Amino acid sequence: MGGKEANSGSGQVMAFINAPEGRICSWGIPLAEAYGVRLPADYQGEIPPQMQLMDVPEGEYIVFEHGPFDYETENQAVEEKIEAAMKSFDFSAAGYCLDTTAGRVFYFYHDCTRYWKYVRPVKKI
Repeated sequence: MGGKEANSGSGQVMAFINAPEGRICSWGIPLAEAYGVRLPADYQGEIPPQMQLMDVPEGEYIVFEHGPFDYETENQAVEEKIEAAMKSFDFSAAGYCLDTTAGRVFYFYHDCTRYWKYVRPVKKI
């Protein structure tokens, strides 16, 4: 995301879909990367040919979030803090683990005027 976009207040929403045939990301989980938007369940509008609709099943999630920050001077530091928090989080102490079931979705939100946020699917252990 370029600095101009970040400073304009527009954000980035990205999702990773657990997919056994997907690429292995830096988290070590096979994922397919996706960009998109949330639509109402009853959406009947046009779908661009390069896009697809999918129903995201209900489930439990954990959120790692940092509040507003200056894109130009803090973006890298915020990313490092969030990555460290996710890496060091003790899921078992909370009674959960990451849910890597095929089809579960990890979300990434990047809007420096609001937050840096990862939303990750979990399940009880």
